Amino acid sequence: MSRRRASRFDRLLGRVEDLDSRNLAILARRLDRERGLMETVLDTLREGVLVLNDDGGVAYANPAALALAGLDDAALAGDAPPRFPPELAAALAPTVGGGARSLEVEVTYPEPRILRVHLTDAEGPSQGKPLRVAVLADVSAERVQTEDRVESERIDSIMTLAAGVAHEIGNPLNALAIHLQLLRKRLAGVGKEAARSLETVDLLESEVRRLDGIVRNFLGAVRPSRPNLAETGLLEVAAASLALLKDQMEQLGVRATVDVAGEIPPVLADRDQVQQALFNVLKNALEAMDRGGELTLRARSEDDWVVLEVADTGVGIPAEKLTRVFDAYYTTKRDGSGLGLLIVLRILRAHGGRVDISSQPGRGTTVTLRFPQRHRRVRLLR
Repeated sequence: MSRRRASRFDRLLGRVEDLDSRNLAILARRLDRERGLMETVLDTLREGVLVLNDDGGVAYANPAALALAGLDDAALAGDAPPRFPPELAAALAPTVGGGARSLEVEVTYPEPRILRVHLTDAEGPSQGKPLRVAVLADVSAERVQTEDRVESERIDSIMTLAAGVAHEIGNPLNALAIHLQLLRKRLAGVGKEAARSLETVDLLESEVRRLDGIVRNFLGAVRPSRPNLAETGLLEVAAASLALLKDQMEQLGVRATVDVAGEIPPVLADRDQVQQALFNVLKNALEAMDRGGELTLRARSEDDWVVLEVADTGVGIPAEKLTRVFDAYYTTKRDGSGLGLLIVLRILRAHGGRVDISSQPGRGTTVTLRFPQRHRRVRLLR
């Protein structure tokens, strides 16, 4: 309502006792139209608007507020205050001193979500009784996007720094490799003592190759090349990855099962990068199992995703460590590099996909790779 209209109504209301029945009827119709307009406006908002009495009852709630609070019109019909979800009820409770406040609340009913709640006190129209006005907004998607952006920026900053360090390490490694080759040539054919020296050279070259492999793997994680997208069958990639690990599975006595639910459509992906990601996940699964374990690869198609799941019967990951598995150099294995899952994460993100991990200590781990279906990728690119 504009200031101009408010002042006119104020004047009319100020002399309402002097109005005759005709003017009272006109005033009542105007007030009814104004109320209808305001309710129409409030009903179209995506944000929820709640007006609460001092006893906790609801004086007004728009449809969005009812949906966000998991209520319906019947819940407001009785005299007793409605039952809000516990987390929301605690947020709406009056505080000492009153005043305006904003907070975020995680609710589990009617579905898990994050609500931003803005509360302010207002004076009621009836004998100045206090009211509390609450504006509710669902910020679940906003929170996820913010967390993803913060995590991405955190990883990018770490990787930019680490890539420079890896480059500096690579230079002396190349120099060592060159001088070891020269030393080998000088020692060739000199005698028994030279043969012992050559054994030392072999050992040094082996360590240089190992360090070079660590650096190359690290650079692959921190500076992944842009995916060369082409129509790719994920089941073919999965078969190729399992074939590469066939000997290791036989040595461990691990039984592999492939479970395909329905038709699996091709996705737009870089075949080599996807195979690298899936190979890393499968290798982690094998290293987590004792002899005789079971490895299950499941494939299915959802509305927006083509999903590959790799489940093992290994040792599992404790809950306090599960949140760190994507951190650079963090590993639960004695001789692990701590880069395998980071590489998987970077590849899936470059494809517009997601990686989810669930685990139970002593029972095993499931890694879920989600690749966007072609129609979803088209929407993302627009």
